[in-house]
Amino acid sequence: MASFQGVEEIPGLYGSLRIEEKVIQQIWADQDFNDLELHTECGKRLIISNPGIWNRAEEGPDFKNASLSIDQLKQEGDIEIHFYSSDWENHGHNRDANYNRVALHVTLFPEAKKRTPCQTMKGVQIPLLVLLPHLRQSLEEHMESIAIENLSAYVAKNTGSLYSRIDQIEVTQKNHELAKERWLKKKQFAQKRLQKSKQEEAFHQCFLEVLGYRRNRAIMSKIGQSHPTQEWKCGGIDPDEVFQSEKSWKLKGLRPANHPRKRLRQYGELWRANPNWIEDLLKINIPFDGNSEGSNRNNLGIHNLKKLWIDEILCGVWGGTRVDTLWVDACLPLLAEVHRRDYFPTWFHWFAGDFPDPLKEVSRSMGIAGHSRAKPFSNGPLQGLLGYCIKKGILG
Repeated sequence: MASFQGVEEIPGLYGSLRIEEKVIQQIWADQDFNDLELHTECGKRLIISNPGIWNRAEEGPDFKNASLSIDQLKQEGDIEIHFYSSDWENHGHNRDANYNRVALHVTLFPEAKKRTPCQTMKGVQIPLLVLLPHLRQSLEEHMESIAIENLSAYVAKNTGSLYSRIDQIEVTQKNHELAKERWLKKKQFAQKRLQKSKQEEAFHQCFLEVLGYRRNRAIMSKIGQSHPTQEWKCGGIDPDEVFQSEKSWKLKGLRPANHPRKRLRQYGELWRANPNWIEDLLKINIPFDGNSEGSNRNNLGIHNLKKLWIDEILCGVWGGTRVDTLWVDACLPLLAEVHRRDYFPTWFHWFAGDFPDPLKEVSRSMGIAGHSRAKPFSNGPLQGLLGYCIKKGILG
């Protein structure tokens, strides 16, 4: 394990964000970036066969025993990860024999000025990969995903510990504001998606990513890009073959219902049942009310809208909380950007999706949501609480 675990301040939508080096390490471990056209900073073609084993216990590089190909030359070695390439020397790795097997230096940001390549203690130059241009989502989204996974790891006996770390008065008073911030971030991310992809492909890719959950989101994203909508629409996709074509699925501890093979089969079933589901989705009439605090599920027509979403768009392929997460995370922010309408009230009052139980327990205990019929579990209040936890770094 590297001795230096840095923290960097980066600009965010609402001021600066603290990002720890372990976030970049998590991105590398998950290979959660576009790896189709990777090149080192000196222009050599890079193919990653094996990202290595995450080194959490020993001194030395962050990942051990990786397998790479640089300009078709296969290499075995270690991976070291930093914010900037200058961190290599700042941390003294050029004088440390533990780093002599490093085959690739991965940084999040490029240096402002060109630097000579980093070298090992033996004087061997190390290829550099700058990760930022290859990320499929923003750093804020990555931090959110990791926080949700950490939150999911809480067990019932730790819920009290989570509760004790939260300022109840601040969360209660600012919950609506915190939820609004998260909505605006999601809209901003949706806008960037639409700038990079055609409308239909943006919905397709986001939908698949939500079906992958955080653990397999990166692979689902890759599938979404390599198998565009036309392949699914014309029936040329065999979900089982798509599943078998990827070898890096994270399946340990998954419930059978969440297995990516099943999710891909369900997605194929959706395309067979409704080949025009994205076009139909774009035509949905979403009731608009600018007063989110004064509105509710009834005056927003959310019950009828959800029935339309499940029965006519999704054709009953999914049930449970997954249909709500697909709506609030994959579809509604994109629809808001496409239609240039602020659907925040609908997003706020929509039914709660796949939120971890500890978050719901804390929400109920604080009287934010889920404690009465008048205040059921809804997406917005839980999003606000989650946003607070992320902002304060409570979830690590």
